[in-house]
Amino acid sequence: MWVSKIELVCFKSYQHQEFTFPEPSNGKNVVLIGGLNGYGKTSILEALYLCLYGKDALAHLARAGLKTDDVRGYPTFLEKAFNGEALRDSRDTMLVRVTVHRSKLKAIEITRKWYFRSNGSWTDEETTVRAITRNVPEMPRSDGKNGFNLADMLDDFFVPAHIAPFFFFDGEEVKKLADQSRIEQVKQGLEGLLGVVLLRSLSDRLRQFEQSRRQGVVTVDEERLAVLERSLRENERLEREVVQQIETAKEQKRLLTAEFQSILERVTSAGGGGGDTATYKELVEEREQFRNAQRENLRAQEEILSGRLPFHLASKPILETMRHQLEAEVRYFKWEGEKQALEPRKNEFRTALDRQVLPSIDPPLSDSQGAALNARIDAAWGALFYPPPDECADRIVHSYLSPTDRTKTLEFLDSIAVSHREVQDLLSEHGHLTQRIDDLGRKISKLEGIDRDGTLAALTQELKAVQQRIEKCDEDIRTEERRKTALETDIVRQRADFEREKKKLDESSPLRSIITKSERIRAVIEDLVPALFPLKVKELGSSMTQVYRQLAHKDQVSRIVIANDGTSKILGKSGKAITFDRSAGENQIFATALIAGLAKVSGINAPLVVDTPLGRLDSRHRHNILQFWTNDATRQVILLSQDKEIDPEFHRRIARHVSKTYLLEHMDVGDGVGRTSAREDRYFVEAAE
Repeated sequence: MWVSKIELVCFKSYQHQEFTFPEPSNGKNVVLIGGLNGYGKTSILEALYLCLYGKDALAHLARAGLKTDDVRGYPTFLEKAFNGEALRDSRDTMLVRVTVHRSKLKAIEITRKWYFRSNGSWTDEETTVRAITRNVPEMPRSDGKNGFNLADMLDDFFVPAHIAPFFFFDGEEVKKLADQSRIEQVKQGLEGLLGVVLLRSLSDRLRQFEQSRRQGVVTVDEERLAVLERSLRENERLEREVVQQIETAKEQKRLLTAEFQSILERVTSAGGGGGDTATYKELVEEREQFRNAQRENLRAQEEILSGRLPFHLASKPILETMRHQLEAEVRYFKWEGEKQALEPRKNEFRTALDRQVLPSIDPPLSDSQGAALNARIDAAWGALFYPPPDECADRIVHSYLSPTDRTKTLEFLDSIAVSHREVQDLLSEHGHLTQRIDDLGRKISKLEGIDRDGTLAALTQELKAVQQRIEKCDEDIRTEERRKTALETDIVRQRADFEREKKKLDESSPLRSIITKSERIRAVIEDLVPALFPLKVKELGSSMTQVYRQLAHKDQVSRIVIANDGTSKILGKSGKAITFDRSAGENQIFATALIAGLAKVSGINAPLVVDTPLGRLDSRHRHNILQFWTNDATRQVILLSQDKEIDPEFHRRIARHVSKTYLLEHMDVGDGVGRTSAREDRYFVEAAE
């Protein structure tokens, strides 16, 4: 698969320019397009996105300042993209044409045109697609007409819009990705790979639909409902902030732990313990193990006190009544689901009955008799399902819970038992751990007392200071987790109140019934998104490992492991986690490996189009990443580079892999308007001679 042609007409600074690219072959899979900053490199990437995806490209054009799918974003961008000379000459059309080959015999040509008024305001656009077989183009098909949809075709033939950022991207965007925490990097990548962006977009559009429809249904209770919703949304926002603070504290603890280990190594090197360094290090590490065990013990105590123990204040009959009601509701909705699943069979039966002509009915049924027969069919069908089985709930008490929430609640009720022995064991364990920590502290102090020149004492004080900061992080995490638990409790209560009041309103109007269905779909989406991550994390970790080991010039990495929550660990050959400094280069290598790993997991062998490809990388990393791009000789790689990234010397080193080059030239044509042209088979190496 490769892009064989990009044609620009009146787009940005290009009046008319064609870029043609050969099929990757004989180890030549790289195309270099060189240009100084402001000469039109990024315009090529933007044109590719706009031609393929139209308005859907907005989310990926961060360099153009379009970060949201705003109703004015697309027109504004198009009006700024319309060539200044064309506007000055009263021309009215801007065009981008892209030809993509699946093989030598099959290709598609996508042409997107935009039309403008004489004042430069955008009015309309049209998109046509031609299939090309053996270099013979077929009749064009228009996007959105006669059942043809370009987006569906790209899903099958080329690259879906939500996967495109793994193949067509700006090196500046990789830098931004690298500046985020690695958890956020992985989460964003997985969400793009799994189409979560589309699901969330659907959820947002459903929410907007609900809000617009609610405006037409006003009751005296609407104000109370709005207050309840505002309070609920505020607590949900606070909960997200608390979760972020917990993640930040955990990240800080991870860095402090790495610093602690580093200082401990320095203590050992300085002769900690008067020559008995092994003993000193072992004692410190053993004390840290006991402290970790003590923290886990405290978490277990808090879980009992704030989680299970409060339910023991309720009487057993109340809990049993709640359990039986939930179980009956679970059975009811299971029965209702089965009933709804069979509903289409009734219509099939009715259709089959209407088609029967034998035996004949003489005289034919009158309209009233036919209606009576249909009524009997409906009654007979309904009798198959009513009344519901005896074990189903007669009424739904917990209507604010989804089926998944009911199951989770039952599982929780099964786990709330707390015995006296369990509490006593935790307290005894805590006392034992405290005693062991104190004993080890006294032994460590004895070994520290042998220090003669004061070096060890200074390092020991530094070690203690870091340990105190780690303990402070632990305390902050526990505090925020308690706050999170309290917020979750409030949110559950508020959501129940909100759902109960909203149900009263929704049941009073057919329109509200539609809104309720929309909300149920959003609830399904919210439950679905977290369940998607485990489907790909293992495969992504394996793919990232292969790429990372090719890109990084440190060879101690064995593999990258990704957990279901998006956390990642870089493991050494011993199987232990490695903590690298978060240098700009290391972070960009991780982010680049993530993008490459996601592209590999997607299973699409699409071209790579990269603007500003080498960013902040040092010469060794630049060599590694270019070698990675050239290793797969079948994948086309189009690099949009300025002269300081792939300079003349670097160009000579990779020349055997380069199939085509262009050099962008720019000139001022007056009135602040520039014109870009591309010189074929030229690059900076020639311009410098």
